[in-house]
This record gives sequence, structure tokens and C-alpha cells, in this order.
Amino acid sequence: IDLGFEAPDSPIFIKGQALLLAELLNNLIDNSLRYTQAKGQVTVSVSQISHQVVIAVEDTGQGIPTIDRERVFDRFYRVLGTKADGSGLGLAIVRQIATQHGASIHILDPLQNGLSKAGTRIEVRFEQLASERDA
Repeated sequence: IDLGFEAPDSPIFIKGQALLLAELLNNLIDNSLRYTQAKGQVTVSVSQISHQVVIAVEDTGQGIPTIDRERVFDRFYRVLGTKADGSGLGLAIVRQIATQHGASIHILDPLQNGLSKAGTRIEVRFEQLASERDA
């Protein structure tokens, strides 16, 4: 699996608990790696859109059906037919950490040239920017 990272040239800061934010990111990346086939891609990105910081993990895996996109945040819930190992806690933990930081989480279809493609894009959007001295 090709694991990539995209970020602007200048640092972007958010205020939060570093250990919890690392756990959030670890769970998102772990899920993407588990559900992406060999020779697939996982891309982690950080961007600033207006006054939001967006951390996104996008993969070329099997995707999450629209009907399951809210349920995957429930503890122990797993989409039927998935063969990857796991307990179904990863995204529940991600949502809890995001909520503790005043962030929202969104599951989207990845886009390529404006068209949906296979896989999943999960965005965590933080509402407040922090300056370097606040971080």
C-alpha cells in the first residue's frame, strides 16, 4: 500500500491534547490500511479551509456504503461482508476524541477530477485555528 502525506508549506496549528489527537490519527490510518487492498493508496492530508483545520485520511479501499456511514461510529459495529480484522471500536474512538476537541467528522466519497472514485475519505474538521504560541 502506498502511504502518502500532503500538507501546505506553512505549519497549521490546532489546540488539543497531543496524545488523544495522535490516537485519533492512528485509528483513522489503521482503518484505511486494513480496508485497502494490496497496491492501493492511503493519503493523509492536512489543510486549512477558511477558519477550519481539516485532517483527512483517504483510501482506495472498498469504501463504506452510505447506509452504514453513521453506524460505523457505533461501538463494535462492523460493516457486513468485511474481512479485515478488528473489534469495531476505532471510529467510535475517533468520534469521541473529535467531539472532545470541538471537531466534526465526516465520511465522504473520494474525488478525482470532480468525480467520485472507489474508497473512503474521512475528514475531521476543527473549528478553531491555534497560533504557534497556543499549540
